[in-house]
Amino acid sequence: MTIRHALVVDDSKSARMMLQRLLSKMNVEADAVESAEEALQFLEHRQPDVIFMDHMMPGMDGLAATQLIKSNPRTAAIPTIMYTSKEGEEYQHMARSHGANGVLAKPASHEAIMAVIQALDEPAANDEPASAGNLQIPLIEIDKLVQKHLKTAVAEARAEISAGLDSIAQQLQATQTQQIDLAQARMYQQFERWKTDLEKALSDDALFQRTRTMNQRLAITVADRLVKKSADDLVAVMSTNRTSVEASLAGVRAELMAQQKQAVVRAITLGAAIGALIGGAAGVAAAFFL
Repeated sequence: MTIRHALVVDDSKSARMMLQRLLSKMNVEADAVESAEEALQFLEHRQPDVIFMDHMMPGMDGLAATQLIKSNPRTAAIPTIMYTSKEGEEYQHMARSHGANGVLAKPASHEAIMAVIQALDEPAANDEPASAGNLQIPLIEIDKLVQKHLKTAVAEARAEISAGLDSIAQQLQATQTQQIDLAQARMYQQFERWKTDLEKALSDDALFQRTRTMNQRLAITVADRLVKKSADDLVAVMSTNRTSVEASLAGVRAELMAQQKQAVVRAITLGAAIGALIGGAAGVAAAFFL
């Protein structure tokens, strides 16, 4: 069937834009809505050639929306492709049981889109079957059919690989996030331990214990210097006092010698005077007796 217009239903903006770009490269005009409810409103006024329906969306999910579309006679003939990261044969059956015509795995590729669109080219129920006796299939048609199935198989394999890689990438990202969170928690715990140790090391008691020996040595050194300075000052004072005492003693000695000399002079003078008196008295006595 010829696809000229498509409707993309997905709550992810990036997924909508990616699929729209791929469809535009195939000359398919694509409108986009972000919920199943908006898709049902869109279909009330317009009918696209195909609908690409996401599965998990806020509100109504894609399977429920597809079932409603298929139950409405106005929209039942519109092919609906589930555009989802879900995969597996079980999901394929579940999607078809709700009316979906196929499944396009995320992230989509040009080949995968072509494969699901080509899979829509099936004969209608009212097509006249060819007579079994006159059935002649040219080799070229057989080759085309084989190539078609090969392309479909390759596209499905690529889609499965892409989905698997996406799943692995998500798991790796989740693991990396957990490892980062765990590393941050361990760093925070280590930081708290360092902080506690530092606070203990900087406490008054710890600082006193750490510097007690050094403080004692410093106190002894200061005491020794103070004692030495005090002794030097005392020696200087004693030396100064000695000089003063010696000077005082010299003065006293000189004064005593002077006084001694004066006493001698006085004694000599007194002795002479006494001798004169005695001599005079003796003369008077001698004269008297004579």
